[in-house]
Amino acid sequence: MKNPAWLALRTLVRTCPILILAAFVLQAQTKILHTFDSNHPTQVEQLQAKSVLHPFWNGSSMDREPVLFVQQPGTKVSTARLLFVPTRIISITSGNGLQRFDEGRDYIWTPGSDTLTLTQNSRIPFKTFPELHPRIGSPGSLGETIDGQSSLFFAEGGAVFQSLQVNVTYDHDEKWTGAIPPAASSKLGHTMARLKAKAPLRILVLGDSISAGYCASETFGGPPYQPPFTGLVAETLHVEYGSPVTVKNLSVGGMDSTWGVITASKVAVEHPDLAIIAFGMNDASAGEPAAVYSRNIHAIIDTVRKTNPDTDFILVATMTGNPEWNKSNAKLYTEYLNELLKLEGPGVAVANITSLWREMLKTKNYLDLTGNGINHPNDFGHRAYAQVILQLLQ
Repeated sequence: MKNPAWLALRTLVRTCPILILAAFVLQAQTKILHTFDSNHPTQVEQLQAKSVLHPFWNGSSMDREPVLFVQQPGTKVSTARLLFVPTRIISITSGNGLQRFDEGRDYIWTPGSDTLTLTQNSRIPFKTFPELHPRIGSPGSLGETIDGQSSLFFAEGGAVFQSLQVNVTYDHDEKWTGAIPPAASSKLGHTMARLKAKAPLRILVLGDSISAGYCASETFGGPPYQPPFTGLVAETLHVEYGSPVTVKNLSVGGMDSTWGVITASKVAVEHPDLAIIAFGMNDASAGEPAAVYSRNIHAIIDTVRKTNPDTDFILVATMTGNPEWNKSNAKLYTEYLNELLKLEGPGVAVANITSLWREMLKTKNYLDLTGNGINHPNDFGHRAYAQVILQLLQ
């Protein structure tokens, strides 16, 4: 009888060979074990924690919101839209933070507007609509659009999209009208007790390529070297509470919750205080029914709890895929979220990334938030993941 893990992998290779190839290339670069245990966190750790601890839905300042300028058909200008209407633009820099752009020379902003427009001779990059919708099978493309008329611009790793995006830091006086991620510390009693006692905290992460850290700048090795959401969570907890925090990441790109069931025993032997379980993107792309997804997540929890009854769980409801992609499945993202919410209770909380992502997309272009054009977050997206998870621990 063939190994079920191999059967699952073989199916994934047949259906998504490009994604699987990228998965194995980048998996070798992903930090499996990361420990934050210094009594004096580094300045970089403190700055990153400060940024994460001030999510964009609180306050009146936006830190490094990414945009990718697009020239739509029938127009000669390239524009991008912000989440809020600025009262003051503090800076616009390249995605890696190394180049600063100037109002008037590179972009135009009209007070009272949430839209930025590139000048004719701007140094800021942009993409045309046809460039974002190349012919099916073209180099630098993946999959098909929903209408089957074209492919989608795709670049794995994160560096390409970072080079096309710019970061906008600004003040505003608007209130976030979307749902605010809830606190759930009462559900995560074991974790909170260890943090408050400054006791060592062991976190185990099991998920797909998003959890493996794809498209975070630390993962692809470029400035500003921001860790993926898993590292940001651990780093911030260490800075905020003073607990030594160790993260072991068993996530593998291209995998789904069925593989998670197969791998759950490896989670159990690590005896984690907190397990972050994050599947859904690949399940939805494969059309996995919500009932199967729910059963798989439940089985992962049961396997770990057999030998670790005190382990807390954070179940991550995935970001959505590019809505133009024919493998993106809005219906299943909703159903998966609802199934995860049913599992909430003592020791189990849900990090609802799905709803936050959808709320951002009411204003933002998907390409502002992605690191590959299809189904991975950029640095800003990884920060949003971390902020939702950390909100649970408030």
